[in-house]
Amino acid sequence: MRTPNAPESFLRHPTSTLLATPGSVRVLRELLESDRPLAVRVLAERTRLSAQGVRNSLDALRRGGIVEQLGEGRSRLFRPDVGHPLYLALGSLFHAEAERFATVMEALRTAMENLVPEPMGAWVYGSVARGEDVADADMELAVVTADGDVDTPIGRLREVLGPIQDLQRVWISVVGLSPNEVRRLASGDRWWKKATDPHLTIFGKGPDQLAEELQRPASPRRAFRS
Repeated sequence: MRTPNAPESFLRHPTSTLLATPGSVRVLRELLESDRPLAVRVLAERTRLSAQGVRNSLDALRRGGIVEQLGEGRSRLFRPDVGHPLYLALGSLFHAEAERFATVMEALRTAMENLVPEPMGAWVYGSVARGEDVADADMELAVVTADGDVDTPIGRLREVLGPIQDLQRVWISVVGLSPNEVRRLASGDRWWKKATDPHLTIFGKGPDQLAEELQRPASPRRAFRS
């Protein structure tokens, strides 16, 4: 027989209740980051939860005192209680996670800018781009090099990304592509579809623009007249 979880003091450890479910975390994050009260419908769109899931989370957060309701019935709006003793601390927590993601993206952009020769474009794809990555998922990065030499710049890039991965506790998987490979893959390859839809462009041109430009027939040279 399974032993039920022992109850825990809310007064001593309120975050165990306030952040007990992914739904409560998502709803609280949106409320703390918003500059105005939000309706259930808006919260459902932003959190990708069902309306009932949002209501359940709001009920739990209201019982914990961190969220308050404005209005009644269909006109109900919700906002964080700025007077709650944990309001600032919880806001700082969500701000820190947003800053971490921004720091990783900026580090990737800087790494691209310092590559020689400069790549034609780079983007994040896969589960991170979809917003569905789990704790042990790689951050998948595609880089289109300036010419046919892929190994040299991608090798340098992997060396540069090592300290970033250690510092931010993120695992970055890099796929290098030459312009010729983009031409071939963009013609209907399954991997290209998965690696570009959706995507987050972090440097240079995005995959759609690159594919269009690289597949465009070269303009015929004009004969020189003496």
